Amino acid sequence: MAGAKRVFAVGVAAIAMIVITATPASADPATPTNYRSQVVFVESWGVAEVDIIGGDAFVRLTVEPGVTVEVLGYEGEQYIRFDPDGTVYVNLRSPSKYLNDDRYANVDLPPEADAASVPRWELVSTDGIYSWHDHRTHWMSPIPPAAVGEVDGAQTVQIFDWTLPVQTNGEDGEIAGTLTWIPSTTALPWFAISAVTLVAIAAGSMRLSARWQATILLALAVVALCAGLASMAVQPPEGRTYGVDLLGPPVIILLSGLAFVEARRSDRSATQVVLIGGVGLAIWGLLRLDVLTHPILPTVAPYAFDRLITAVVLGGAIGLVAGITASITLANRARRLSRDPHHTS
Repeated sequence: MAGAKRVFAVGVAAIAMIVITATPASADPATPTNYRSQVVFVESWGVAEVDIIGGDAFVRLTVEPGVTVEVLGYEGEQYIRFDPDGTVYVNLRSPSKYLNDDRYANVDLPPEADAASVPRWELVSTDGIYSWHDHRTHWMSPIPPAAVGEVDGAQTVQIFDWTLPVQTNGEDGEIAGTLTWIPSTTALPWFAISAVTLVAIAAGSMRLSARWQATILLALAVVALCAGLASMAVQPPEGRTYGVDLLGPPVIILLSGLAFVEARRSDRSATQVVLIGGVGLAIWGLLRLDVLTHPILPTVAPYAFDRLITAVVLGGAIGLVAGITASITLANRARRLSRDPHHTS
């Protein structure tokens, strides 16, 4: 009884950790999206490179050494300053600094946010590179623009052109780009892969020992961790979070290890651990369903690889849970029948 209670407590804690980490605790990270924001030209001799990270999530600016470059905020105020030695500062009195903390600017400005005030600078980087949300480069609503609805989301649509005003050593310049809507991709092939994986693992796990079931869980969790690491790698430091993509799989890996330990004592107890881990991994897959449909993904891996991992892990985890549940149900039924004095074969 004590062993069963311990397994249950560990499982509940593991599932709770996965669910809790599904909600990022800091600035909005890049997520799967239909929007692509692209730089068209840069009219500023001090800017070395401009990238849009995560489709439309972050602007990443790299400045040449030896010059001072300032990015102006929404009210024309000094917002971000790149110094000649590579240090980067953000103006704590710029309203843009606080509005950019949320993708849709759903924030309350503090009293010190005043575009007309003398800047108060905070050091944010030392290598001449900085990334930030900029509402001028993306669509400011979770509801797509009317132009997307007019084509039922089935065609590529240019949403608007945008500009970011900058100054290099006091000289005006700008970074210009365009925002485009990309149609969603079909998830049918990936769901088919999930279904095949589900059936195969469900059928196999019904006949396997707890140790082999734990091996399947471990393999799925390791693959899922690869996807999480690839997703985290694309996030800039200013938007990097350690959510379900990265923290969920290691929890399942630990549960796999616990299952191997429990298997030395009791196959039944080990199977319960694997069952709990499978539920957690299925939650991980369900929380990543957007990966299967959105055309732009936040990952350094090939998009098809990320979708394949999500499909296989989701189907595999559900199959593992289904197979173990079915085997436990059949075993319990067999035990009840063997104890029934009125049962005849």
